[in-house]
Amino acid sequence: MNFLFSLDRKYILLFSLVIFLSFFVFIFYKFFFSFEENIISNFSVKSADITDPRFSIDNLDRKILITAREGNFIDDNKILLKKNVLFKSKKFSIISDNVIFNRKEQTAKSDNKSIFKSNKTKISSEGFDIYDNGNKIKFHGNSKIILKWKLF
Repeated sequence: MNFLFSLDRKYILLFSLVIFLSFFVFIFYKFFFSFEENIISNFSVKSADITDPRFSIDNLDRKILITAREGNFIDDNKILLKKNVLFKSKKFSIISDNVIFNRKEQTAKSDNKSIFKSNKTKISSEGFDIYDNGNKIKFHGNSKIILKWKLF
């Protein structure tokens, strides 16, 4: 006589149900935990308070637009701008990495390497101060000035 015929049907049904449920639970937990891990790995916490911040310094003569990749609030008015900080107006541009911008006083200061570019002037310095609503720029540290002249 066949061995399977000698087993009780209730036990076979119960055994197959347990196997099916354990397989279903295994698949469910595997999918659920892998989905949760994907969500956590895709969610990254940034160290910046502001991403791609944009500000401007306004005065009577010109407007200086300020952009960066990241920004962190120091206090209510001061913001540390980081990564590719660009000051751009119609007459010049300044590129630096870390700049402290004061929104209330319309000033900016950097102690990092900075490059000032204009039509006929290029200034490389170890930092700068923009004050008096953007009317004055003071370069500090070791600075190199390149002037371009055309005689005719």
